[in-house]
Amino acid sequence: MNNRFQPFSFLVTTSIVSLAVIYPHSVKAAAMIYEFEVSIDSGSLVGETYAGSLEFDESDLSISQFSFDFEGINYTETDLIDPEFFFDNGQFLGLIADVIDTNVEFSFLEAVPEINEPATFLYFINGQEAAGDITYNAVPEPLTILGTMTALGFGGLFKRQLKSSSKQSKS
Repeated sequence: MNNRFQPFSFLVTTSIVSLAVIYPHSVKAAAMIYEFEVSIDSGSLVGETYAGSLEFDESDLSISQFSFDFEGINYTETDLIDPEFFFDNGQFLGLIADVIDTNVEFSFLEAVPEINEPATFLYFINGQEAAGDITYNAVPEPLTILGTMTALGFGGLFKRQLKSSSKQSKS
């Protein structure tokens, strides 16, 4: 009798977990989170790398968080001038924005896939212009990670139960 209901319980549990993971995404717009690294390949800072992160709302592409450590200063979303996000067929190409500080100016430019050009970082220090490449890495949402871990956990549990019930039926 227990074996008859096992496939049904698996189906119900899988459906509930799937809905729990999918449903919140349809209610609110997802926050897109990226970490990025700037690798300087010209100018006085050649060889240096700088890191940062950004978060924006997928529905209206408004920036909600930006943090970038450059030359000992942490720049935030309030330092960005007219930030815009660019996509090509759903693929994130990058941020376009400028920062003008008293000692330094820098710009983020999006990637251009048609000519295989990576996202670019331009900077001006003491009248000298130089550049580097930007690498963006998407950070998965915590709910996506939790849903995946939950689904894998249930899958392992059901596999173990199925294995033990098949051993009992052979005995």
